[in-house]
Amino acid sequence: MKPAHYLYLYITFALLGSTSCTSEQGETAQKISGDTLHYDMKEVHRYSSFFVKEGKKIDTTFFKARYPAFKDTMINSLLSHSINLEGDSEINSAAKRFVDAYDEYVEENNGQSSATWFRDLHAKVYQNTPRFISIETNQTEYTGGAHGDHFTLFNHFDIKTDQKITLVDIVDEKNQKELTKIAEKYFRKLEKLSKTESLNDKYFFESGNFTLANNFALTKESLLFYYNVYEIKPYSGGNTTLEVPYKDIKHLISNKGLAYINSIN
Repeated sequence: MKPAHYLYLYITFALLGSTSCTSEQGETAQKISGDTLHYDMKEVHRYSSFFVKEGKKIDTTFFKARYPAFKDTMINSLLSHSINLEGDSEINSAAKRFVDAYDEYVEENNGQSSATWFRDLHAKVYQNTPRFISIETNQTEYTGGAHGDHFTLFNHFDIKTDQKITLVDIVDEKNQKELTKIAEKYFRKLEKLSKTESLNDKYFFESGNFTLANNFALTKESLLFYYNVYEIKPYSGGNTTLEVPYKDIKHLISNKGLAYINSIN
């Protein structure tokens, strides 16, 4: 993008309804059969007061978020770090901090910069069962440089114990090695690799040894591992979604893991 001149507007400017605003909008509560948790979807928008003018086009930095707000305040507290990824206590704080950082950057550069920034965060309920809840958080952002960044994170919580669910809760530690071996077979099939082809050249696995992503999810039929950009491939390689069918690892899954899986509709 060519360098643009930034105009600081002290009067109201009509851009998406406001120059700098924060808004929340509730929607119909999500209702799912069974003893599951009810929630509303909320939205937050915040815009910078600095605008870019290039010809007839005007642009500005923004923060946008869409996320579930549960009726149960304890659940909201439990899921807070799955939505507020940088430790903020609430989305509004995250929005303000992001836009303020951009405004300070522009002010320090005498009202000029090469590009606007944006952060678009979308958290959604991935699974909502009588035993556990999963949140999928997708974030895309640009804060300068050659390209932006994007990632997806999964987090899971046992709604009976209020504890975060880890991979070891699904497959015991003693069975992790065999799980990894089976998952590698599916990875090689996905990437069209032979059984003996080295993982050193194309991937970022340490010492060329296949490893499971810490980022995982439970679907109806398989254990899903999600590798974000830069984890095992360069940016151009994108993300990688690896699914390992339960039918091949059922003997490895713990009783607790089976209870979670069987609760999925």
